[in-house]
Amino acid sequence: MSLTDPATSDAVAKAAGDVPGPLTTTDSAGWDQFEFGWSDVSDFLGIGGRAARGGIFGRDAVGMGLAIQCADRKAQDIAKAEMLLWKRKGRGWTMVEHTQHPVARLLMTRPNDQHTWTEFWRMMIMHYELAQNAYALKRIATDGTVLELIPIMPGRCRPRVAYPSGKLFYEIFAGTEYERAVLGETYMIVPADRIIHLRGRLWDGLYGLSSLALGTPIFDLVSAIADYQTNIFGNDGKQPVVFQTDKVFGDGQMADAAFRRLKQQLTDKIRKASANGDPILLEAGLEAKVIALNARDGQTTESFNQQVMRICGLMNTPPHKIYALEAVAYNNMAAMNRQYYSDCLHPTTHGIQEKFRNALFSVDDWPVYSPQFDQIALQATDLEALTKLVDTAMKDGLMTFDEAREVMPFRLNPLAGGGDQRMVPVNMSLIAADGTVVQAGTGQNPTQPGAGEGESPDNNAGKRAGLRLAYDAAGAA
Repeated sequence: MSLTDPATSDAVAKAAGDVPGPLTTTDSAGWDQFEFGWSDVSDFLGIGGRAARGGIFGRDAVGMGLAIQCADRKAQDIAKAEMLLWKRKGRGWTMVEHTQHPVARLLMTRPNDQHTWTEFWRMMIMHYELAQNAYALKRIATDGTVLELIPIMPGRCRPRVAYPSGKLFYEIFAGTEYERAVLGETYMIVPADRIIHLRGRLWDGLYGLSSLALGTPIFDLVSAIADYQTNIFGNDGKQPVVFQTDKVFGDGQMADAAFRRLKQQLTDKIRKASANGDPILLEAGLEAKVIALNARDGQTTESFNQQVMRICGLMNTPPHKIYALEAVAYNNMAAMNRQYYSDCLHPTTHGIQEKFRNALFSVDDWPVYSPQFDQIALQATDLEALTKLVDTAMKDGLMTFDEAREVMPFRLNPLAGGGDQRMVPVNMSLIAADGTVVQAGTGQNPTQPGAGEGESPDNNAGKRAGLRLAYDAAGAA
């Protein structure tokens, strides 16, 4: 449903009831935030609530920069993993080719005319991590086939509930020429099934609680530390100094003149020291004393590093991913990479997969089709764990040579011959569910798989018979 004229807008408003917010392109109420650009990233991302206090970006640039860096790192890692369509086959899954389903073709080509899938996912994950809300508009054909997915900035889209029907709609406002070209409209209202709304930290059931809003106290403290350091360096590192002495000047005019003369001398010497580096020689028992904390005494470095750790915790990103290496060593790097995949990348991608399945398929197809990210590509951030996984699977016969070459980060081509073969341990027997020996291990008799290499089955049979008689005797006793 697109609104381009006031008559259509009034009809929708009348049908929906008393809906707060703009319903015409001529009404700017509630959309003033879109006049802000990067100078006010909070409203630009749609988290709101801070513009009245003077904006977020100019004051909290340091903390915001760290949060954006965390989000960008996670967006890059997820964008490296390709999303493909899989179809359930029994308890397993088979990949759907691009000729077998339109969604598979969409996932294997491009989301829209302007973006590649890498660009699409980096934009969506950035929105998701910072605002905990990410939107994608579905362009569909008359038969319901999804043709394009267009990412919408969180600040350009907002849910609206029509009363008394309770139906959910989304308002979209195009604030730039690019957005108008992509959407084809300046303002539109679409039903909820035309929007893929990724919600992160759910707060009220409809919106995700923004990381930027939640991290306000951290950003404020980081900004205060940065401002303090900026003032120190902006003043050439100079600290306020006072001079003290135990000498008493007295109350007479000569004492006042001596005090004024000493004060003027010290003032001139300090000015020359700042301009030319001339030394200051104190006399008459004078001592210089700094009356302000310096950076070391104020522990600004330690405090700043602590806030960096807190921002990384807020953004659910290991500190070493943004090159905060103070607490990183060789003996814990692998563990942090493993935790990064299991606690950060996998939960995020799993939620996106489920949302895309619900949005791109009908309810009847949910048990059958599933868009899935390439988990091996996500695990490539932990090369040690991936190497162990491939090594164990190869040695235990869980994958063929070609399968192992395919899951490597650089994806080697299949072998010319023998790529479908597997390695299996030969010192173990293969036993069926009914106990039948399917394949005996090396040195084992097919009927007596317990015989070891170099031992006679008859000797082993005698040993087992003796053990059986001793066991029966013990049981009778």
